[in-house]
Amino acid sequence: MLAEEVEALSGIVRRIHGDALLWLGCDQGLDSVVRGSMVRHRILAALSSVETETEQSVIRCLHDELPFANGSMDAVVLRHALETAADPRTVLREATRAIAPGGRLVIATFNPWSLWGLRRLYAGAVPDALRGLTLVAPYRLLDWLTLLGFDLNTPPEFRAYGLPLLDRSDPNSATRHNALERWLIRRRVPFGGVMILSATKRALAGRLRRERVTRLAPQPFGRPAYNRSNVIKLPIPQSRRGLGD
Repeated sequence: MLAEEVEALSGIVRRIHGDALLWLGCDQGLDSVVRGSMVRHRILAALSSVETETEQSVIRCLHDELPFANGSMDAVVLRHALETAADPRTVLREATRAIAPGGRLVIATFNPWSLWGLRRLYAGAVPDALRGLTLVAPYRLLDWLTLLGFDLNTPPEFRAYGLPLLDRSDPNSATRHNALERWLIRRRVPFGGVMILSATKRALAGRLRRERVTRLAPQPFGRPAYNRSNVIKLPIPQSRRGLGD
């Protein structure tokens, strides 16, 4: 599954350009994904308790309290960062705050409407890697992005249609499974284990009134954690507005 994500994310990140890209969440394959990117600075925002192995710059911080100025990032990648958060909406709102108008948001997240979603239910009864994760339904995530001022670049892409514990040691079985999975991917059948999407932040996203978000969302989004005392200044040309404020 991780290999499929790396392949899909590489195609998206390769088309992103600018000064700064921020990566939150799983960093396996990070160097491979950003290798072809035209973004000058690549930063991994890692939790203090998580070990990392990457060639990119690493900053230790909470994902719901990003130490970056408003509009200072050309792109933010959330790779399974929503599932591990206490409140996925707060992480999403922080990422939105850090992205400049016209910037890109890329999300890779588990799809609860899949066999992997069923595995998460099974993980509630026995020890499992998916235990304790919060899976956001695709329609709800798309609603949040609309309220936060994002437009999808393409329809969401789905990967990992196979069984979570599928043994592909049998060549014939693996060949049949791969052919079926390629057919499902081409038709974007919305039941893959992972959903990957890319969206662009509208220039007028800042005009979205808070009371409207509060009324339509299940719960109000958290307050932005940005303040002048904890901002990290990046070595990016000062012609960029809002950077290093």
